[in-house]
Amino acid sequence: MHEEDEILGKAYDARLMRRLLTYLRPYRKQLLAAVGFMLLYSAMELLSPYLVKVAIDSGILRKDYGVLNLTVAIYLVSQGFCWLGLYQQIIILSLLGQQVMFDIRHQIFSHLQSLSLDYYDRTPVGRIISRLINDVGVLNELLTSGLVAIIGDVFTLAGIIVIMLLLNVKLSLLCFSVFPILIYVTFKFRNTVRENYRRVRQAVARVTAYLQESIAGVRVTQAFAREEYNYQHFNEINQQHFQANMRTAFAFSIFFPTVELIGVIATAIIIWYGGLNVAANRLTLGILVAFLNYVLRFFHPLRDLSQKYNTLQAAMAASERIFQLLDTPPSLKDKPSALELPLVKGEIVFEKVSFSYHPGERVLKNVSFRVAPGQKVALVGATGAGKTSIINLLYRFYPLEEGRILIDGYDISEVQIQSLRKQMALVLQEPFLFSDTIRENIAYSNPGVSEEDILTASRAACLHDLVMKLPDGYDTRVQERGIRLSLGQRQLLSFARALLVNPRVLILDEATSSVDTETEMLIQEAIKKLLHERTAIVIAHRLSTIRLVDKILVIDQGEVVEEGTHEQLIARGGIYSHLYALQFRSPENSSLIKEGKHE
Repeated sequence: MHEEDEILGKAYDARLMRRLLTYLRPYRKQLLAAVGFMLLYSAMELLSPYLVKVAIDSGILRKDYGVLNLTVAIYLVSQGFCWLGLYQQIIILSLLGQQVMFDIRHQIFSHLQSLSLDYYDRTPVGRIISRLINDVGVLNELLTSGLVAIIGDVFTLAGIIVIMLLLNVKLSLLCFSVFPILIYVTFKFRNTVRENYRRVRQAVARVTAYLQESIAGVRVTQAFAREEYNYQHFNEINQQHFQANMRTAFAFSIFFPTVELIGVIATAIIIWYGGLNVAANRLTLGILVAFLNYVLRFFHPLRDLSQKYNTLQAAMAASERIFQLLDTPPSLKDKPSALELPLVKGEIVFEKVSFSYHPGERVLKNVSFRVAPGQKVALVGATGAGKTSIINLLYRFYPLEEGRILIDGYDISEVQIQSLRKQMALVLQEPFLFSDTIRENIAYSNPGVSEEDILTASRAACLHDLVMKLPDGYDTRVQERGIRLSLGQRQLLSFARALLVNPRVLILDEATSSVDTETEMLIQEAIKKLLHERTAIVIAHRLSTIRLVDKILVIDQGEVVEEGTHEQLIARGGIYSHLYALQFRSPENSSLIKEGKHE
């Protein structure tokens, strides 16, 4: 389990709270208004028992109907203000919470766009989504029913204590005699809930992780008939989640009735002692009734504060995780002196480049080569040789450790990242399509482009005729990852997307092994158009693509071990000749020269 899921959080962390409050600054007027209406509501609540006392002592018992009528009228007006205060408080805080959630999610999403690929390599997608959705939602709960409500509860408790002492000190002290028991029970409850909350968080993390993995791998699950085993395993994890929640529910089932019982004891003390004093004419009936009302009101904020403890603790843990994400710096960013890369011809030079994804594990070692403007170069090698790593560094997806990479003589580490990538296009072996129309997926590389340009790129990529056979043409929605399209159609769509950019440098992770012969012919035709008059680096899997390039670089264990044309390398009889022979003799062994996404 990831260490972030272990973060429990203090019930109150001043450092985190100060940072959270910065999100409220733009809305301080709304916050002050909410606090004002909350105080109005609390004040009217405190006034009600006292008005009942006046109505009984000065109105009913003295048969002064003028005082009684006036008191009842004031009581009704106070309840009207009470309704207004509560209504406005809820409306303002709900709006405020949504505004703050919007701001935080916007900030998180913006920050996620700036993070380098190494962050996504080590962080599961589910955990990132949890930060953006679940943890931000917890903060909303704190803002809408937490902070202001806590202030209101404290104000109410303090007001009740002061009023009770003013009405009768001795009766108040007798009522307060149950406080030590209440404090002890609350302390024990807090510790129990804290530990149970940690268990619930762990259980939720396990359920979420296993569920995400099971859904993503459902095809493999069904292929190997693992449904029953997976069901049993999920049942065990779900049972742990159930038990963790039941322990928390048990703690609440003990605490709240106990608080009610303590309230009953306090009420009994008031009735017994207050009744004796009323009978002896040492206490008025109105004061006794007011005391009973105040005691009932006194334990409501206490129960509410106990629940808010859970909310506050969850919010502290959520904010800790959110700020960990926001404080994660991108490993790659523009230098203050970075230049905007002008329009390039496409010369690429690697000078003694070394790189590792993990310290001490070099995947590239002193790699040096040159690609002339307009030249097509193929990278060939076994899985894990380092071909994709070369592409990752050229695109500045990862920080360079040693050496230099130059484009038209410009060191790419000295230019603005966006100006570099805008002159390049990347076609992946497994193209990624977004849940949108075919038209929008083509235009993803160049938003706002004209319909004519989209159609031109589509025709050039040999995609147009295939699209027109679909029921909705270019308005066909491809759904998540383009599951409504075949692999070949997705590949051609990614070609059209790249053509729309009109890149100076093309990076092509060519994939034709999983398509039929007719589609492969379309893809090869599209590749020819893509490569025309462009500098291109191609991770070559199929010999049909290798024949299109000007030069071949053979990568082995992170080094360039051979360089030359197809004929030169065959004549040399080295690694390339061996790989070529393997593929030529046994097509099913072509996987030997394929590589995955990461090398």
